[in-house]
Amino acid sequence: MVRLWHSAFERDFFSIRRLWLFPVVAGSCWFTTLTILLIRWLAIGRPQYPNQVNPYVPFISDIAAQTFQPVFIVGCAVTGLSFFGTVFAVHHVRYSPKFYGLTDDAQWRQAVSMVALVAGLAGAVSLVLLSIFDTDDAHKRHRYLLMATFGGLFVSAVTTTFVWWDQARGPVVFAGLRKWCRFNISLVLCQFAVGIVFLSTMYAGDYRVSGIFEWILTYLGAFWLVSFVGYTRFREGQDPKATDGDERQPLLA
Repeated sequence: MVRLWHSAFERDFFSIRRLWLFPVVAGSCWFTTLTILLIRWLAIGRPQYPNQVNPYVPFISDIAAQTFQPVFIVGCAVTGLSFFGTVFAVHHVRYSPKFYGLTDDAQWRQAVSMVALVAGLAGAVSLVLLSIFDTDDAHKRHRYLLMATFGGLFVSAVTTTFVWWDQARGPVVFAGLRKWCRFNISLVLCQFAVGIVFLSTMYAGDYRVSGIFEWILTYLGAFWLVSFVGYTRFREGQDPKATDGDERQPLLA
């Protein structure tokens, strides 16, 4: 299954050695967009916007729906495109003969990889549309797109974790990859825990805490995106190593 989709990119329209740029752009752009919105809100005296749901700490959409919406749209557009590029890169390098070359992977893992790609695309598109419809007169569309964005990101994160779990827990096959897999998985778990706190406090009416945890959750997302650099460039300029001579050796030195 996976052989069909990755073979179409066998000539690498994007150089296999430059795929690490996708997670760098995605994480840094998202981090910058959030920081611009937060600094602006603090710089103008922490105002309370019209129709602001949280009276203490505004949600990101409350700030973005005001005069800084163009910044939010551009930031989400770049983040969304580079996020899908990140998902593609992370799954492509796993099966590309020019990188890890795990073309004999389990069928269920290859199927989950495809699900991650579809979910990543859905999350990326929803994020861009979310920024466009983040206005005071589009609350219902904003809510649906927000759910679609978080749903796509969540499914993509979980399925990607399942696909790469063998490298985090199994025998060391590719030197240096395990630490990145474990770091990425720990960020996924942290985001899940923070997301539960955020939703629980929001529905419980504790807006001060929920507002803080929403910002923590979104900033964790930026670091999660950047952590995928380790999947796509961790062996650059290094000699491949393995703990067992019978294990597969990296195909890219």
